Amino acid sequence: MSEVKETVEEMRNIHDGDAWHGPALLEVLSGVTAEQASAKPIAGTHSIWELVQHIMAWENVFRLRLEGHTVTEPPEGDFPPVDGKGEEAWAETLSRMNDTHALLISKVESMEDSALEEKVAGKYTIRFLLDGTIRHHVYHAGQIALLKKALAG
Repeated sequence: MSEVKETVEEMRNIHDGDAWHGPALLEVLSGVTAEQASAKPIAGTHSIWELVQHIMAWENVFRLRLEGHTVTEPPEGDFPPVDGKGEEAWAETLSRMNDTHALLISKVESMEDSALEEKVAGKYTIRFLLDGTIRHHVYHAGQIALLKKALAG
């Protein structure tokens, strides 16, 4: 299997498959209500909803960088504000997160292994960006898991 295909498989697994680190992001988010997603059970933390928005915003940045754009931060901000309330808005946020993840995976799938050593924005390799993308996803999935446990009491 090519390195790109292995990376794509890992990106899929950490999002909604058999993740190596524990539950995948969608498994952690399973059953979370809009009210829970908006809550801040630990003082000084972001809500689950804010973390989902953050993951989505940065995955969009990572895709744009792979497309050759020089983007330093998400246009909507590092932690975009939650722009809705209620179950319908929460479901829409989760749907947009999945769509954003799928677009990133589609971009990575179109690459050849030889591209992994190319520089992104003249700073670091595509391989480094993809490894960081995976770590970012896993890190925030862990934060969401802890917030979900804090909400359970």
